[in-house]
Amino acid sequence: MHAFKFEISLRFFSKVIDPAEIYTQLGLEPEWQHKIGEPRKTPKGIALKGVYDISYCSFNFDRQNDEELHEMLDRILNGLTPHAELFYRMRDSGGRAEFFIGWYSPGNTGDTLSFELLRKISELRIDLALDVYGGN
Repeated sequence: MHAFKFEISLRFFSKVIDPAEIYTQLGLEPEWQHKIGEPRKTPKGIALKGVYDISYCSFNFDRQNDEELHEMLDRILNGLTPHAELFYRMRDSGGRAEFFIGWYSPGNTGDTLSFELLRKISELRIDLALDVYGGN
């Protein structure tokens, strides 16, 4: 198999929980954020028509050394577990959290996500979104 590159971000979508509460509680700096009811704008700050119909924030995580995908997810989850109540409130109020994984592959690649890792993800009620960018 070929080596592959990947990026992991954690994204939150909610009509109830303010993004400021999320990043304050997690102690993370958001890459992107907007609050329900605020005027829409592009990432460069250009005004768009309408207002956001949902609050959103996302956090990027840096890879440490040569971590594999499953190792990085496990490390991130270990840091998020103390904040389980936030994830439960997010889901119980109709919102959601997801790991967004950008997978950049030059060919045949793969990783194994063990049942233990998948259990940790599901215990925090986090969805898993994979965007695969393949190439020759």
